[in-house]
Amino acid sequence: MSIEDLKRRISPFTPFNLFIVGCFILIGFWSWKGTDMKISDLIKGWHNMIVYIAGNPQIPDSGFLPPNITKRNIFQYLGAMVETVQMAFLALVISVIIAFPLSFLAAMNTVELLIPGNGVFQKAIRSCLYWTVRIIANFARSINEMVWALIFVSAVGLGPMPGILALGVHTSGVLTKLLAEGIENIQPGPITALSSTGAGFLKVIRFAVIPQIMPFFVSMTLYRFESDVRSATILGLTGAGGIGMYLYDNLRGYNNKDVTTILIIIVITVALIDKLCALIRARYT
Repeated sequence: MSIEDLKRRISPFTPFNLFIVGCFILIGFWSWKGTDMKISDLIKGWHNMIVYIAGNPQIPDSGFLPPNITKRNIFQYLGAMVETVQMAFLALVISVIIAFPLSFLAAMNTVELLIPGNGVFQKAIRSCLYWTVRIIANFARSINEMVWALIFVSAVGLGPMPGILALGVHTSGVLTKLLAEGIENIQPGPITALSSTGAGFLKVIRFAVIPQIMPFFVSMTLYRFESDVRSATILGLTGAGGIGMYLYDNLRGYNNKDVTTILIIIVITVALIDKLCALIRARYT
């Protein structure tokens, strides 16, 4: 291959790339106009955010600062934050139990290991299994956690349990899709080598697929745990337990100083979990 051919192949200014960039710009412009986005409105109204945070001078303690540091309230909120983390952890366990096996059925390369053969019947079974699992995963992740929480609240009542189930169902759909895509992008060499020795499906998965997917699996699982902690803080708005219930009650009661305290606790907790997950992720990646 000549230098000129290599330059043409790696050049970002190929017709296809220019077409994609053009489409992106057109869709961006179309979306901007369709949603009536106006920078001028933000420039004109930014001072209203300052007024909102500072509070109405005619209403005592209506501002967000300083935060309420009453010892009784802080311990109450910290306990609710611990409950929120517990909700996210249990939801993660549920989602991993569901998503880990389903991800192998949502990846075509592992489905072909499970159902080998090039006959019409084998291809039909593989396609049916693959698309069934994909549709289930898409259904679970397409419905927002808030909607799932409301559904489960109607079934089991108020408290942490509907929040755990809501996060577990939604996250299982997300993890199934992410892990399946990771499985489909692994190197086929180890699978081919092990399959040629006559190894069965489970052995190929155990010794050829899982070692390759494990760093990605750990990374995605930890990412979803961080995301579930953030989501769990909002699910309390539906009565699904955790610190979100206190956040909603104080927002509704205009107890803005308590809202600031709760937000500070949430930010610190998420930052600590992010640091912990980064340490664990570095161990496996």
